[in-house]
Order: sequence, then structure tokens, then C-alpha cells
Amino acid sequence: MAAPTIPKGSLVLVTGATGFVAAHIIKAFLAHGYKVRGTVRDTTKASWLVTDVFRAYAERGDLELAVVPDLAAPHAWDEAVKGVAAIAHVASVVTLDTDPAKVIPQTVLGATSIMDAALKEPPVKEFVYTSSIVASVMQVVGLDAHVSKDSWNDAAVKMAWDPATKSGGVVYMASKVEAEKAVWKFVEEKNPHFGVNSVCPSTIMGEPLHESHLKTGSAWLKQLVDKKLDNLMWTPAREFS
Repeated sequence: MAAPTIPKGSLVLVTGATGFVAAHIIKAFLAHGYKVRGTVRDTTKASWLVTDVFRAYAERGDLELAVVPDLAAPHAWDEAVKGVAAIAHVASVVTLDTDPAKVIPQTVLGATSIMDAALKEPPVKEFVYTSSIVASVMQVVGLDAHVSKDSWNDAAVKMAWDPATKSGGVVYMASKVEAEKAVWKFVEEKNPHFGVNSVCPSTIMGEPLHESHLKTGSAWLKQLVDKKLDNLMWTPAREFS
């Protein structure tokens, strides 16, 4: 196993810290001996991170919060990236708004602007973008597709901008397509001094670290237990190798 490029004790930035995935990433980094700065939109609503779930880490200075109210705002990330050795960009627009103009440009700009901010920070060694399987393939029953680095769900982008679609889910898919494409275009054009990777999760499930995680569309197990199957029926069974 290769040695980590980021030594233990380094400061890592995790965006969208209150989210289910981001909170688990924070938990893993802290458990492995790293310090974490998590970005949130509102420190009051995010207080459970430092006063409850990760209180011990916060009290000894291993976890801090930084406010980024609008991920697409100019220079939104400039302060948050200062002094960090790695960035896990998990934050995204998850409003499920049916208007692509209110979701796609903001998601793309959020990804590229944080990379621009990282260019000004020599300590940054690694950048990981949390994409989604829906950036690569449209998940529909009966679809048999091989996913590679060149797979893109361009159908979602076309549908999202079609006024007849009116689907927040499709708009979200399109935003992940366009944002990840923008990440790799950024790498090609600007040749950053840090390593860049993306991860494309499929269905995500696990322990909720806060009650808010039980109220999201990704709370698959709770929906199953509660027999609320509407959100599950459109998701086909999948196997990846």
C-alpha cells in the first residue's frame, strides 16, 4: 500500500460539512489523525458538528468550521482554502429545483472556483471532487452500460434544458455531468500543482450522524423501513465490477 501523500496531522478542507457524505468523510479524516476544516452555510444550523457529534475533536482544535454561504459567489473559497493540504469538495446544489439555470451554473462555478482558489495555495497537494454515477450514465431499468472515464450522461443535460422535462432529479444529474466535465477541463487547461481525482458514488447508505440525514432523499434504509417506496421505485437494481 502506497504511503499517503498527505501526512497525518495535516489540515484538510471538507466542503458541505453538514451533509451525510461530508460528515462521514470528516469522521474518517479525524479518526485517521488529520485536522479538518469544514465549510457550512450557517454556523448555527451546523453547530451539532462541533457541540455534539465531533465535540471532542473540536475542543482540542482538530475540527473547525468556515462559513461559505454561497458556493458560487466570487472568491467564496479564498479564506477557506488557506493553509490546507487537501480538499474534498462535496458541497453541491441539491435543491432539486426544476429550473436548470438555478442549479447547473452554480454547481459548475462552485467546483471550478474552489480549484481556482486552491491554485493560489502552494500547500494544497490533493483535490477530490465528489461527483456521482449519474454524471456517467442515466440510471434506468433495462439499461446495460459499461462505464469508463469517457462515459457522460449527456442525455440528462439535454433533458434538463428542455422546458418540457420539469424534473429536479434530471437537473441534478445534469449539474453533476457539467461540473465534473468542468473539473477535468480545468485540469487540462491549468495544469494545477495538486493532484485531482473524482469519485462517482452510486447509492449511498449508512449510519446517519445527525437527524437531518434522515430527512434527505438519500435516506434509503429509513424510507424502506417506513414503507415509503415512491423514491425507491425509480431506482433500478445495479451491479458494478
